[in-house]
Amino acid sequence: METIKLGSNNPQVKRWQYFLIGLGNDHIIADGDFGPKTHTATVKFQEANGLTGDGVVGPKSYLAAFRAGYRLKEAFEFPYKPDFNPLVGNAARAKIFGNFKFKSAGNGTEAIIITDGWAEKNIVRPEIPQLKGIKGVPQSGKIQFHKLGAEQLQALFVDWEKAGLMKHILTWEGSFVPRFVRGSRKVLSNHSFGTAFDINYAWNKLGQVPALIGEKGSVRELVAIANKHGFYWGGHFSRLDGMHFEVAKLM
Repeated sequence: METIKLGSNNPQVKRWQYFLIGLGNDHIIADGDFGPKTHTATVKFQEANGLTGDGVVGPKSYLAAFRAGYRLKEAFEFPYKPDFNPLVGNAARAKIFGNFKFKSAGNGTEAIIITDGWAEKNIVRPEIPQLKGIKGVPQSGKIQFHKLGAEQLQALFVDWEKAGLMKHILTWEGSFVPRFVRGSRKVLSNHSFGTAFDINYAWNKLGQVPALIGEKGSVRELVAIANKHGFYWGGHFSRLDGMHFEVAKLM
């Protein structure tokens, strides 16, 4: 989302002006010129939503706007991709987290069975106190994850809690699940390595547009902090997977 302010003149300003007009500021003309009237209306909106009324439209103002019904293209593009890529393919994941032998679990599913003891050596059960009480989480708050990523997973949830974002996590759909990527019988899922977790499935199903900011089940607010901890969001995949977060780099 492009930051705009007094003096800005571009199509993003015009979209913002349409939003302000929709709030009742019919004295504004959507001409793409961020002038005094647009500035005053922006300050008024910011202050009404608990923000600093500086007239600068940045991430916090956009988030507040999304909650107020702003549903233009920025809502679908937010958040932007991080400056790193996910790990792609079995070899890239195995290089970091170790290779293992496996066989198909049968029954026509993507499930596999790890056969060489790799899981016993690498999968641990870190406690995530912030998850206790959330649907799908063991009562102990302990979940399965790869030992190399366990500490950064714990640090991620600590920072989500500090930022007041745990309210956005409604359900837990698991982490270590030995299987192929959905629809494949060759490419292993990150879940097989214990380096990924899924949350809020009902609102962020595979292949569907993830819930937008302000909508129930949205995880978009969580992504920026996840990126800082080396996690990549599935909502940035070419096949959208908004419930999904995976370790892309060790911290």
